Amino acid sequence: MLNRIHMQGARRVEALVQKICNRLTSSPVAVTHESFVVLRSGHGDDWGPMAGASATAKGFTDLRGLGRMWMSAQAVQEEEKEVLTGGVEVQRLYKQLIETLGKKRMPEASKLPSLLQSCASPADVKLAFDATERLRDLKAVQGQQKANFNRRMVQLMVEACIRSGDAHSALKTLWKKNPYGFTPAVYQAHLLLKHAREQKDLKLMLQVLKTMVTNDVRPVPATADIILRTCKEAGDMELLLRLAKELHINGVQFDETLFDIIISCAANSGDVKEVHEVQKWREWRGLNHTVPSAIALAKASVLEGNPKEAAQVIFDNCTDLEKRARYLSLMIQVWPLQLSAKLDESPKEKFLEELKEKLLVMADTLHELGSTLPLNANEQFAKGKQGHSKAA
Repeated sequence: MLNRIHMQGARRVEALVQKICNRLTSSPVAVTHESFVVLRSGHGDDWGPMAGASATAKGFTDLRGLGRMWMSAQAVQEEEKEVLTGGVEVQRLYKQLIETLGKKRMPEASKLPSLLQSCASPADVKLAFDATERLRDLKAVQGQQKANFNRRMVQLMVEACIRSGDAHSALKTLWKKNPYGFTPAVYQAHLLLKHAREQKDLKLMLQVLKTMVTNDVRPVPATADIILRTCKEAGDMELLLRLAKELHINGVQFDETLFDIIISCAANSGDVKEVHEVQKWREWRGLNHTVPSAIALAKASVLEGNPKEAAQVIFDNCTDLEKRARYLSLMIQVWPLQLSAKLDESPKEKFLEELKEKLLVMADTLHELGSTLPLNANEQFAKGKQGHSKAA
């Protein structure tokens, strides 16, 4: 069954990458089509993100095309030719470490951590990676490299890259075969993804995800949570829904709160089909309705022309009266603005008139069922402020 799912994913990868590429090229985080690559997992002999890229795909096939190659072979060669320079303190620590290694002796245990903690620029980071590689080489020669660097050292390297404004260099710690002695793991991927979320940097987020999948670092539920929340906070609902679908297809589970975010985003985007699909995922997991999921289904029913059915869904499933009141207020005041934001003035006016009629029918039906709205639907329709609500 899993192999069949992965094969189905492979057939969709070109279309998925093309669509995301076409949209991103016109966005603030533009990435050219040439920079998107379809990657395969395997067991090549080269270091770096493309290691083993020619083997047969296995798992997360669609995600392999997301992001772009941030370092080409030419870039690596150019980097090797550079004269490494850095800040005064980093250069001092680097020189001491290199002198010790040159004598075939192991440096003090605190030397490399001190160097990493002193990094404050991309030039410092280059020195840190060079020192790390040299230390690993000496350990290997002396038979002391029994295992890769521990999590603490990986954390220091990733934090050094982020602090220095060179977060992309930290992707090297995720390479399956790297010369630095770092084990690819979801831990450092999450450090980078959290940074991307803080910066609302979708391009970096996609690059981290692509590097993870290329190097067999499988996304977990926490990965999905960071990624999808990043999309939501950056305002890219289309990307959120696409990634949610790919993560779900590839077996990454969502918790109830994340399901609420996904189904609410689908409803707020007016994507009725996606609302019903996500609800099927929830049912398959055996989840009961939450207020957000019930409101999302109600929105889908309204768009399908069934406002009375929408009222029944709300009445039956929204038992938290305070939360129900808040979500109904948003449904009346803000949701119409979200749906009509991209429409031209003439079709927008007609759309809003029809939507208002349906929502008034829903409000009347709720009243007949014994439930009241927290506001006058006729007077408050589309009177809210779009994008000013934390409700899903």
